[in-house]
Amino acid sequence: MNQNEAEQVKGVPEEIPPPLGTMFVLILFLVVLAGMWAYMYMEMVTR
Repeated sequence: MNQNEAEQVKGVPEEIPPPLGTMFVLILFLVVLAGMWAYMYMEMVTR
């Protein structure tokens, strides 16, 4: 376990910070979730 984790940390390039990818995925998820909620809300309101 420890050896594998250490190898993964060494293999990750320091040029690309992980938080950017995590934030991008999180924002994309929130946008999709908000879109679905807005669609359901509009369907209920129009009916």
